Amino acid sequence: MTNMRKVFICFFSMLLWFGLSGCAEAEPEQPENVEIHFFYNQPCASCDGTKELFEIVSEELDDVSELYPYMVSVYNVFRKEDAQIRDSELKKLGFQEELAGSLTYPIMTVNGNIYFGTDSIRSSIREAYLTAGEDLFVYGRGVYDPTKNETLKQQLEDYKLEKGSSSVVYFYRTVCEECIRTSGEVLDLFPEAVVVDGVSYPQQIIRINTRSGRNTEILQAFFEMYEVPLEDQMVPIVFTARGYLAGYEAISSGLYTEMEQGAGLGMKYPSEKGFFK
Repeated sequence: MTNMRKVFICFFSMLLWFGLSGCAEAEPEQPENVEIHFFYNQPCASCDGTKELFEIVSEELDDVSELYPYMVSVYNVFRKEDAQIRDSELKKLGFQEELAGSLTYPIMTVNGNIYFGTDSIRSSIREAYLTAGEDLFVYGRGVYDPTKNETLKQQLEDYKLEKGSSSVVYFYRTVCEECIRTSGEVLDLFPEAVVVDGVSYPQQIIRINTRSGRNTEILQAFFEMYEVPLEDQMVPIVFTARGYLAGYEAISSGLYTEMEQGAGLGMKYPSEKGFFK
């Protein structure tokens, strides 16, 4: 082997190594657990400020705790060290440090979202945990960064439409009983392909959790583009190239027929029609 060829192979190997290293660095952060952080303010040395918080975790997550691994961390912000951890966490969420003194405690943060007060924590922790678990361990989207400035068009890049498919876009929430029923009794049973006018097309169902990241804004854009009246602005709801079906009854009774009639062909997102900037 000539010296020139040896140099070329070495140089090519270095380029490949740096390229792979760059790709690895670009991957989204993938923690091993859904991280649930609690911050409370308790100056009393003999008082337990964590008892109610762990009771909430036990009561709200007990029956779903095996779905995704999670870790609970608690911090008493009366202590300087824990207050510094709070400030660091708030900064990642886009909050200014000087606001810390006016916040309502206890505080919970889960996957880039923040909740204030016991009532809010109790009513939100189940959905926050399930949504974070989906994002991290089902779809691999990484930890949500609320400070990242993304357009709605960029957000929709996570939900790509497959060319040549019959596509339907489904909006849901993880704790919505009608959504759970719609997924289990309708969408999960959909065939892999649909026949329209004698031609078979792969059936694509795009599922968008409205509580993940800024997905509520995506749903609002669909409402506006399809001119959905207020009484139909709900979840579960599905959108096709021809219109929408809102609620379990409408979806279960009409969606498959719509697909067979070609409603899933030529599906376009609002961004592709110039709706988003």
